Amino acid sequence: MAKFNLAAPFEGVSGKLDKDDKLVFSQRYGITHAWEVEHSEQDPTAAQIAARTRFSTAATKAAQDMSDPEKKAEWQEIADASKGKYKTARGVAFASYYSQTSPVE
Repeated sequence: MAKFNLAAPFEGVSGKLDKDDKLVFSQRYGITHAWEVEHSEQDPTAAQIAARTRFSTAATKAAQDMSDPEKKAEWQEIADASKGKYKTARGVAFASYYSQTSPVE
């Protein structure tokens, strides 16, 4: 896989450039990421549905914790102590909740 530094032309770009485009851009911590997406015409499998449910459950719980200042501070403490593994309180909360839910079989 090749890496390119296209910071100036793509700075601040996120999403698709065109609705039919397969290339998607996102911004994370000041870095522009790009990837190609393939959409399947088939119905999702049971394993895919379980994985999506696991992900959304963890994301919902983490988002709820971020609205509570005390819980957010607790998660931020863990993130700060992680020596760079986690950059945000939300990230460490999500990772914790995601690991607590049963994995996809």
